[in-house]
Amino acid sequence: MADEQKAKLRLEIAHVLFMDIVGYSKLLTDEQSEALQELNQIVRKTEAAREADAVGELIILPTGDGMALVFTGSVEEPVECALEISHALRAQPSLPVRIGIHSGPVHHVKDANERENIAGVGINIAQRVMDCGDAGHILVSKRVADDLAQKRRWQPYLHELGDVEVKHGVVVSLVNLYAETIGNPAPPARIGKAPVRPNKAVKHRGLSPLARAIFILAGLLIALVIVSVIFAPAIMRSLGKGHAASPPQVPTMPSPSSLADTIKSAVTKKITDELKDDLSGKKKTEPASSDATKHITSLAVLPFKNYSGEPNQEYFADGITDVLTTELSGINAVTVKSHQSALKFKNSTKSMPEIGQELNADAIVEGSVLHDGNQVTVNVQLIEAKTDRHLWAKKFERDVRDIFKMRNEVVEDIAREIQVAVSPEQSSRLSNARMVNPAALQEYLLGRQSWNRLTEKGLTDALEHFNRSKEIDPNFALAWVGVADYYVQAADTIVSPIDAFAKARAAAQRALELDDSLAEAHFALASVKWSDYEWRDAELGMQRALKLNPNYAVAHWGHGWLLVFVGRLDQALKELQRAVELDPLSPIRTLDVNVPYVLKGDYNSAEAQCRKALELDPSLYLPHFALGWINIKRGNYAKAIEEYRIAQTIETQPIIAGFLGYAFARNGQKDKAMETIAELNQLAAHRFVTPYCQALIYLGLGENSQAIDWLEKTYDERSPWVDWLKVESLFDPLRSNARFQALYQKMNFPP
Repeated sequence: MADEQKAKLRLEIAHVLFMDIVGYSKLLTDEQSEALQELNQIVRKTEAAREADAVGELIILPTGDGMALVFTGSVEEPVECALEISHALRAQPSLPVRIGIHSGPVHHVKDANERENIAGVGINIAQRVMDCGDAGHILVSKRVADDLAQKRRWQPYLHELGDVEVKHGVVVSLVNLYAETIGNPAPPARIGKAPVRPNKAVKHRGLSPLARAIFILAGLLIALVIVSVIFAPAIMRSLGKGHAASPPQVPTMPSPSSLADTIKSAVTKKITDELKDDLSGKKKTEPASSDATKHITSLAVLPFKNYSGEPNQEYFADGITDVLTTELSGINAVTVKSHQSALKFKNSTKSMPEIGQELNADAIVEGSVLHDGNQVTVNVQLIEAKTDRHLWAKKFERDVRDIFKMRNEVVEDIAREIQVAVSPEQSSRLSNARMVNPAALQEYLLGRQSWNRLTEKGLTDALEHFNRSKEIDPNFALAWVGVADYYVQAADTIVSPIDAFAKARAAAQRALELDDSLAEAHFALASVKWSDYEWRDAELGMQRALKLNPNYAVAHWGHGWLLVFVGRLDQALKELQRAVELDPLSPIRTLDVNVPYVLKGDYNSAEAQCRKALELDPSLYLPHFALGWINIKRGNYAKAIEEYRIAQTIETQPIIAGFLGYAFARNGQKDKAMETIAELNQLAAHRFVTPYCQALIYLGLGENSQAIDWLEKTYDERSPWVDWLKVESLFDPLRSNARFQALYQKMNFPP
């Protein structure tokens, strides 16, 4: 016997989940097909099946009225899968399914059509266990139960039923697996009919094993021929639907045996291919020219699942999602939702239609990442959000050094499937992906994971990772972008603006020297130019970033703020609203739409934006901060004080105290206003405090000369708060002052 044949016959222990649809034979042909489709969909959505398949530890065997899932990893995998299936079936009471699980020896064989298959005692006993159950039951063999009982988690689920004699005198020891909302706690009806025996050896009498096997095989062949003759017309019509447009062929009458083989092969292949390809990410769907794909105008990329088996690899899966979202955003013809909004659905149990509705997306991209050493495998699927229909799926495999080349292939394939064109500039970028140092990539992705926490510590941790990344590979442009992003974000809150913007400029310029096509680098450099009051150059840089990445929510948001400060409020409102469209679940983007409304005097609309932001994140201090400002504008200083007090219970930013001090002063509480100035001066000895805080309070107290003193310090520190000089009506009492006018001229505001 050849070595290959020996390998195929070598026994291995597998953990088999066998299931069927109860009452399947009583269903009409159409109903049978629909029931199997429903069951297939439930199975392919289970995490246990997806994860096992991703690492090559699952084989699916269709059985006509159900299927067998053969797991070769842990004994817990089929049980986890059964729990997920049982949970899903509670929402579909019209689909009665029973499940049996057993661990035992199996071996690989080839069927009559030379396709890989699995056979052995493990399969047979799993089916016998299942046969003992009724609808809803999850029955496991005693062997499986004993293994599960070693872990405290499973012990409450296990309920012994005893030994039962099944077909051909075989005795199985049964355990019913159920909990409050899982499985079927009622004893199977079969237990009352079949002899229950003690757990001991049983002697079998009657036909020899060989004779029984021949008898069974003959019976199966006869039954198959009868079924073929009865159901052949219906089945052949069903299988032939896809060929209705083919030229007519000369009919030939198949013999009963060849017809049986045809039906058996076609049906088996159809079910096996559909289910297995779904799980492996290789499912071939309808052509991309279908109506579903040509109407896709908006996409969201959900966080890819980590199939590496290590929780510490989550950063890698999240990072792949992030870089894919960024590159997809470069497609001008489609709206791509922000990674930050999509992150809200990490590990979500919401349905695709629900997610699509919340993100306002026509289609969803989801997938999984397996990072094993230097090899990366990514499965990607495109799903119609409204119907949860899979439109396209593909598997990509690359060395980690070619991760950006793989990302670009995914982008090109998705663009092709949804029938949109990429710009010549993006096409050139996609075809020229650079290789990356794996260690530098790891540090960069860890930095982005920290960045996405959106906390002060998260930002600080991110900088450490970005710095390590560029030290490992000084030519890795994205690492320099990360450093620039940090200093732009940290300016005026964590780091002195002068120091922060100088470091941001150097990092952004280095990133652009390495890769001029990075929208993030253009935006970072534009932000630095803004801090130097180079308004025109800053806007050109942001426009360049948006040309490279039309769906870059942060750039639309930043551009909106720049337009606010130069007084182009209608354009600012449109840009800030576009940022919300791209990042619909961001409370910050939602909140900031209030600013043009306030400056236009539409306080009700401004307040409505604050309320929307609070709905998205009730723990955020900024909506209360903005409500305080709105109430200052309304002249309701007592209400403003109340809002600032609430903000201070959430966050201790000095700027809150600055506005609170102004409200105290305007409310006639001058002592409290002066106390606030003293507190800010003390705080400034320990951390950066923008002089704008003291300027506001002196302004509220009517001490205009001191207010201008502190505004000049704000300018000298390059604090972004000085940008408000042109549009903030609070400064109207100072506009006739020569010192204020001189300061205003330094700001280089456009007319």
